[in-house]
Amino acid sequence: MLKAYALWELPLVKSLVVVMLAFTAYYLLRVKLFSRLAQICESTQSDLDDRVLYFARNLLSIFIIFFTLMTILNIYHIEISPLLAGAGIFGVSLALAARETLTDVLAGVFLIADRPVKIGDRIKIQSIGGHWGSWGDVVDIGLRRTCIRNTDGVSINYPNNQLSNSIITNFSDNKSPIRVRIRFQVDFEADIDLIREKVLELLDKNPRVLSGTGSLVVRSIGDDHDQSCVSTISLEARYRITQIRKRTEIRSEILEELLKVMKENNIPQPRLALEHAQQASPQ
Repeated sequence: MLKAYALWELPLVKSLVVVMLAFTAYYLLRVKLFSRLAQICESTQSDLDDRVLYFARNLLSIFIIFFTLMTILNIYHIEISPLLAGAGIFGVSLALAARETLTDVLAGVFLIADRPVKIGDRIKIQSIGGHWGSWGDVVDIGLRRTCIRNTDGVSINYPNNQLSNSIITNFSDNKSPIRVRIRFQVDFEADIDLIREKVLELLDKNPRVLSGTGSLVVRSIGDDHDQSCVSTISLEARYRITQIRKRTEIRSEILEELLKVMKENNIPQPRLALEHAQQASPQ
């Protein structure tokens, strides 16, 4: 018994025990627990959980190695306070040097945790880093950057920090039909009843527009904002669709039909200010 106690007092024996306990904890957590979690992640369609699991596995390895090293140093009565202080100073310096990277990583963690967007979602970014964003599909969400393929087929990698500070509209989460608006102007002498009849007729004929959702409203009467035209009536055609990814295509179809209707029915367009001035001037 005394010999066993004497052996336990040896720093080398204590160190070996600590290493064995560390390997046991590593085996139980990473091999057993994380292997089971990996099987669950493989059964899901999204790869976000796989990324989080990979990040957690690496973080666990770093924590076990650090804890084991600090314990062994303490066994040999090596003062670890200066080492911890030095590690803290090094960590602060590293954080300052890689501030933007760490900010992107933290923003990526929040994006993964909050899940405002998912891979495959159709989103609209109102602004990104002070610049206007655009429509696009989420292709990949990483810890530092999120890849979005816009409607032109171009893949753009946005820093997660800027993406998290932007206003994002997720149309894939919207289960109800969305409303689309088309604004146009006509002359003050135009027949509004005729225009409303023709607009509602062309909206009802489009199979991709929900039946009964078309409408025409008058937005304003008078000069336009840039004062290039006078005696104008600003109109807005409204309708609802369910095919969100076809929004631009459907809108283009309706604009083409609207242009044909206006030409066929001789609907007068707003007159230019110069033309109006010439007509108003005495001969």
